[in-house]
Amino acid sequence: MPKTRAEALSAVLDDLAKVEIGLNDYYDDVEPQSVIDNVLTGKINSLRAFCQLLGWSELVAQLQDMTPLQGNAIESLTMIQNFVIPEVRRQLAATDIEQPQSPTQWFWEFVHPRICALARPRFEAGFFGDAVEASFKEVNDAVKRIVRDTDGRELDGAGLMTTAFSPQNPVIRLSALITETDRNIQQGYMQIMAGSMTGIRNPKAHGNLNPDSSKALHLIALASLLMHKIDERI
Repeated sequence: MPKTRAEALSAVLDDLAKVEIGLNDYYDDVEPQSVIDNVLTGKINSLRAFCQLLGWSELVAQLQDMTPLQGNAIESLTMIQNFVIPEVRRQLAATDIEQPQSPTQWFWEFVHPRICALARPRFEAGFFGDAVEASFKEVNDAVKRIVRDTDGRELDGAGLMTTAFSPQNPVIRLSALITETDRNIQQGYMQIMAGSMTGIRNPKAHGNLNPDSSKALHLIALASLLMHKIDERI
């Protein structure tokens, strides 16, 4: 029985590499075809689970698009054996998958403490998408609390941000709003805040999006910036 993550993943790859499907057996009878589809789907899902754990989002998406198999096992197996398996082996050779995929300590010291507390444990456990989603939910909740405590309104998402940071009558003021530069700063951060809710938080919350570790860190850094900007309100 495999003792390490690398051994377990290699066993999954070896198992898939050995699969052979006879054309006549597969296409001549629906019953064996469905059995083969189910067995191969299980093997693909095992590989996809490993790729998801390791943050290999492009491979996750490719494997996810293959299933469920419905009479297309031969086509899918060809793609797996000719492309997916070699690519996973390349990633495996280049990555120490036994160690937590964590940036250096300085990164987390740079990140806003509320974002760090939510994102770091999720990131280090390999749940990169969850780390991003939690970060932007915290940004949303921070703004929501300020608006609710100021005037009692219950808002959410992009609408919350355009109300809270409106250059005309902001609840959260980021500048004195005297000069054109002041108004541009307020307008710009309003758009970034609203865009983050529409383009980052909402797609992750409503879909099975899986950023890899590098993209997740960029998004976490953005959430951190926004939290610091909220703290700097005047």
